Amino acid sequence: MQIAFQVFVSFLLVVGVLWFMWRLPREGEKLYGWAPPLAFISPWAGLISLTVTILLWFLQAPDGWLPAIFLVLDPAAIGCGVLVLWIYRGAEASETVGAQRIQAKVGIVLGLLCVAVGYYYVMTHKTPFTPVGQ
Repeated sequence: MQIAFQVFVSFLLVVGVLWFMWRLPREGEKLYGWAPPLAFISPWAGLISLTVTILLWFLQAPDGWLPAIFLVLDPAAIGCGVLVLWIYRGAEASETVGAQRIQAKVGIVLGLLCVAVGYYYVMTHKTPFTPVGQ
């Protein structure tokens, strides 16, 4: 019951932050310089994360990789993609902006897929409530 409550509260926190982000007023093209590198990072971080997540099944000692995947690679893919979409919210549709939005969406989908695959690995290969590394 306590874990379900923590997951639900975490979900509400993420929804609240995203809702607040999209409600912030736009500041013109001030942040447009950040979008191209973030759009580049998002799908590559998602692809690297997916590769490493799949490799968990083949590694001798995968526990050391779990924190790096769940705390660095997955959030990088998802976060960079969300930031690109946030930066370009309400922007005029151009070829460049459209391509970067697609890159961001691909990164988000890959990141979410990695989260699902990673948690499936943890649920099938780890004893509940055992710390990582044991």
